[in-house]
Amino acid sequence: MAPSPRINARAVAMILAGVFVMLTLAVPLRALIKERREIGSLKQQVTAQQVKIDDLKNRQARLADKAYLKALARERLNYVFPGEVGFVVLDEETNTAITGVSGALVPNNDDSWYTKLWTSTKLADNPPAENDPLVVQSDDLPQ
Repeated sequence: MAPSPRINARAVAMILAGVFVMLTLAVPLRALIKERREIGSLKQQVTAQQVKIDDLKNRQARLADKAYLKALARERLNYVFPGEVGFVVLDEETNTAITGVSGALVPNNDDSWYTKLWTSTKLADNPPAENDPLVVQSDDLPQ
């Protein structure tokens, strides 16, 4: 009675056949899963691109409207029609003064060139104080 060796040989053959089938199917299944993931991400990209295309088409339609272009030119470029008077209102809170600069070093842009030259000559005769942050002392210069 030798049924044991034959069962073992048959079991080993079945196990080997099962492993072979699993290895044969593993690579295509892995490729299938990878391709499905890639298809999903590509569908998301297509949806995002379609949203961008729709936005650009809407913008193109707005820019084709002459009334919108006129309003845009008035708002962004401060254009006015002939006969109209344009005003620019500056908010006092947004106009900040320059801090940390001595008044003697800030030139007046309303002066002519010879006035600026004469002012700079006067400033050269009377140098700013030593504690002025804009003046480089000779001790601070690299040797």
